[in-house]
Amino acid sequence: MRIAGVDQGVTPVPIVIFALDRPEYLERLCQGLLAQTQVQPDPARVVLVQDGAVSPRTGARYGRPGMMQRCVEVFRRLFPQGTVLTAEHNLGIADNILRGQRHVFETLDEEVGYFFEDDLEPGPLYLAALEALRVRTEPYAASVAYFAALGDQRTPKPGPEVGMASLEHNWGFGLRRAAWRRIHDFLQPWWEVVRRNDYRANNLLNLLKVYRDWDVGFLGVGQDTATTLACASLRLARVNTDVSFARYIGEWGVHSTPAVFRRRGFDTMRWAEADCFTFLGPTEADAAQLAVQAHGFYGTYRQVNLEPLIAKIEARSFDPDRLATAEDVAGLWRLLLDQREAPAAMLARHVGQTSLRDLRREVVRMRDFQRVTSP
Repeated sequence: MRIAGVDQGVTPVPIVIFALDRPEYLERLCQGLLAQTQVQPDPARVVLVQDGAVSPRTGARYGRPGMMQRCVEVFRRLFPQGTVLTAEHNLGIADNILRGQRHVFETLDEEVGYFFEDDLEPGPLYLAALEALRVRTEPYAASVAYFAALGDQRTPKPGPEVGMASLEHNWGFGLRRAAWRRIHDFLQPWWEVVRRNDYRANNLLNLLKVYRDWDVGFLGVGQDTATTLACASLRLARVNTDVSFARYIGEWGVHSTPAVFRRRGFDTMRWAEADCFTFLGPTEADAAQLAVQAHGFYGTYRQVNLEPLIAKIEARSFDPDRLATAEDVAGLWRLLLDQREAPAAMLARHVGQTSLRDLRREVVRMRDFQRVTSP
């Protein structure tokens, strides 16, 4: 199997892999990279960006240390010349990805990077497909941000002709530095809100309110959605092939269970096979059309659905990150500590000073709370 027009050899682009504690997935990804048949990775330019286990903010444990160590061992066994970047604490998905991107675009001073989440198993032509997309989009690089060869997971085309579609998932993609800089600048209001809490405890309501200042919006607020919206607003294309050159294997994850995995059809996902694939695009017109379509879709969602969604959430939920009132403090002391009144010192310390989320966390760690809730 091969892709027409792509030279046999080693890609000059550095490869970054993001991981936490799923060594079995990481091994399949690494083995897939080593099994590339037309374009191979440079073993010395493959980087593992390994997140940490425990949040420095809350002390919550998000990773299993034994499994995390196995991830490092798997990577070093398969890519002994590669680089491992470990994190002392848990950064969360978004900041760990940002760390890998900064390593490529700032530390290594590269114009393009290939980035892989650990739950993608690349087929033997995946890097060749990325190379085809990179070379083809170079003449109009300023208008293309992300490019990938994942195909349409619901109705993938068999090939051998490969058309273009809009990229939905950031599982294994190419990204250019110029676009990354624009996206990162655009997302500063989102970063300001998302970093107030652990990433997995993000504030849905406040992140949706960030979209009020944008011309696009959606119901998701995570890193993938935020970058997609940034690209839509900036008219940067997110290009994907309509033929699958990889398969998603993340049956277990932050947003996945076996039931979700099967419901979305990922259990039947396979990469296509043919003697020779021919890429029909993307042309500059393809990229422009994808960018216009994305802006239209997310712009319409922003206009029609954002405010009703915010109102629905506000009607049923408190904002856990608002500053505590005297009523909040008194209520927590009654409900959690069996005390009719909160001490004056606690009122002075917390009213208008501490978020409701942080106050609640502090109270449940108090010795009095442990005493009244003990068996």
